[in-house]
Amino acid sequence: MRQPEQFEEAILDVLQQRWEVPTYLELFNRTHMNQEGARVYALEHCVFGANFPRWLANITGNCPHLAARKYLIENMYVEEVEDPTIAANHYESLVDFAVALGLDRDFVLAYQGAPITRMRMAYCDWVSRQRPWLEAFAAVASGEMSRGTRMIARVGEKANLSRRTWDALKLDDKALAHWDAADEADSHEGGHGDVPFDILMTYADTAAQQDACLAAMAEFIAVTRLWSDQIGVWAFEVSGLEPPPLTGRQPRPVPKFALTA
Repeated sequence: MRQPEQFEEAILDVLQQRWEVPTYLELFNRTHMNQEGARVYALEHCVFGANFPRWLANITGNCPHLAARKYLIENMYVEEVEDPTIAANHYESLVDFAVALGLDRDFVLAYQGAPITRMRMAYCDWVSRQRPWLEAFAAVASGEMSRGTRMIARVGEKANLSRRTWDALKLDDKALAHWDAADEADSHEGGHGDVPFDILMTYADTAAQQDACLAAMAEFIAVTRLWSDQIGVWAFEVSGLEPPPLTGRQPRPVPKFALTA
């Protein structure tokens, strides 16, 4: 079994896979940011954001530890009831961002997501319902953990998805309120990007549990990278640009062959 500091380093090693090679969405944002491409991301991310608290609730229902449940409930409260840093709640402010990009509010609220988004959501629904609570927590929380202070200290500001990402769009404060709230919630000391480390190091108290949590996190990051690459390709396309190829973006399975006599 890893000691706490060793487990923390192992977690960071897994999370770093999120940022080592930029996804095509991050490549687009860095080199070609425009309103048309941002709409693609905003529309799909609104669907994912609307469902994120449901997965936290699934994990909460399976968690036997009060301290961990209190954190999960607090996270859900910020998402759906009252975000202490902005007037609207977390999801409503994300919809405001999409509307500021020119999308129709009713369409955004009714939209169910492209197939790749529904597949990502189905994975999160499955992992949060079917896997042991700690593994499910490791998977679902890894998105926030990849933007926490520990990750930023390791890989730099590229792990901090703040309003600066959208500077080229010249949006007003209301349109960008969601990103101020996300920055405050995930990327500051003691936020949602940091607390999950403490929970994992407290309750993953065997080598098998630590390994299972790391595997779940790697799985979630692989799903997220696949989604981000596809959203990035669409952002390139809608901007009239040649999209980069998806060939080789995901590692192929390495099968083991049976020995023959």
